[in-house]
Amino acid sequence: MTHPAQSESELLKIFFDSDVCQRATQPLKNGIEIAIHLPDHSPFTLSKTQGKISIQENTPKAPDMSFWIGNKGVRELTALKTEDIGAIGITIIKLMLVEDPDLRLKSKVHIGTFQLITHGYLSVLPLGGTTVMKFLATKGFSSIGKIKDAISHLRG
Repeated sequence: MTHPAQSESELLKIFFDSDVCQRATQPLKNGIEIAIHLPDHSPFTLSKTQGKISIQENTPKAPDMSFWIGNKGVRELTALKTEDIGAIGITIIKLMLVEDPDLRLKSKVHIGTFQLITHGYLSVLPLGGTTVMKFLATKGFSSIGKIKDAISHLRG
């Protein structure tokens, strides 16, 4: 249960510590780092160590990806109460598509396709099941090739 007095960083820590997020990130390789940028904060590091994903309040050394999310986006994502990995995936995709900068989730991929595969990122997508795949199809991403093309546009 979220409390309005909790900061966005506290909400994210609770969210990523949840069972559903731990299951969703199971395919990720130990040692991965993702930068998470919140308004008015230094970057946080989302990393996987000893099979568990967690957030630390430090800047990642070599992130595979970077995400920027507004405070409203954090609150919308962390307010989602579900054990369905697909529902979380759809919420993340919707946040990537909205125009409101305080809600929007922006991302940039810093690694190549081979590393996306070997670090386990492309193995996370199927965990969302048909729910996510059907949603992606409604947005024009009807095949893995189209999804990979979209990822390539996120490289920076």
